[in-house]
Amino acid sequence: MGRTRVAVVGCGSVSEHYLNDLKQCPYAEVVSLCDVERSRAEARARQFGVGAVFGSVVEALAGPELDLLVNLTSMPSHYGVNLAALEAGKPVLCEKPLSTRLEQGRELMALARQQGVRLYGAPTTTLSPAFRDLARLIASGELGQVVAAHARYGHPGPSWGPWFYGPEGGCLFDLGVYNVTTLTGLLGPVRSVAAVMGTVVPEREVEGQRVQVASEDNAALLMDHDNGCTSCLQTGFTYASFEDDWTLEVLGRDGSAYLLGYDWAPQGVGLRMGASLERRGENQGGYRWQGGASYLAECLATGREPMLSGEHALHVLEVMVAAKRSAAEGRRVAVESRFALPSGDSPYA
Repeated sequence: MGRTRVAVVGCGSVSEHYLNDLKQCPYAEVVSLCDVERSRAEARARQFGVGAVFGSVVEALAGPELDLLVNLTSMPSHYGVNLAALEAGKPVLCEKPLSTRLEQGRELMALARQQGVRLYGAPTTTLSPAFRDLARLIASGELGQVVAAHARYGHPGPSWGPWFYGPEGGCLFDLGVYNVTTLTGLLGPVRSVAAVMGTVVPEREVEGQRVQVASEDNAALLMDHDNGCTSCLQTGFTYASFEDDWTLEVLGRDGSAYLLGYDWAPQGVGLRMGASLERRGENQGGYRWQGGASYLAECLATGREPMLSGEHALHVLEVMVAAKRSAAEGRRVAVESRFALPSGDSPYA
């Protein structure tokens, strides 16, 4: 059995979660770390015993041979890092979103196809057993004809990373992306979106500095799916956290199903038929939001076809960009991209 050689670019707080996960993966070998603040990469290298450290993605790509680049940089940096890796012919897993601009996302996907490599995007919510249970409930007809879904995800907002509140940040790219991924994974592609967004807190304190907010911190989306279903989600950097109840519900003509907990940290599925509520699938089999790199490392090492797709990540990006445009222009915006629904059993089941 071979091991997938992994390079991690971006050594901030999120990298510790990914590297802890990769350390436990028998299919992965982390060969290099990279960060524009080289000292951060050096600190992570000491922490996880990684030999090669670089201060730029160009240096990392010229360093030890790699089979997968994991892009954990800030949102505004995603495009440039992805572009460099794909031009070098390397598969990429990028934290959400693929880019902050749709035309750049399309360019990256076209380049990946041209180079014969894959571009994958977080979040990996479609891999969880809870997602698979919901997908099976919908496909089985147990809920009757599914007609609508609701989702919600918010928290008070990050106290680090000024870019979260910059023009290429916002609550939709950081938080709403989870629900958009899950809803489209369950109900299929979106053909149009209407949204309202605003800024509730115009100034934030981030890393001890006052920051003027240049992106939305409160958003609501209404999505029209190809199959006639509608879904809506609310997200923001303005909410108290909630995870002791459902955060996503699917409504059918005969019953309804609920995702218990967050879709990035699911606690099971609830099924309501009439007055009865049944809990199912509370064992999530070790699913973890930071496990995408380990999952892809296993797929690359064993030849398994991944259940993730860049086409889905690109569609999610288009939905979010269309939502921002809808809110700015006060109109419904069409969505052109399409993708195949994720299939197969959860690798964590």
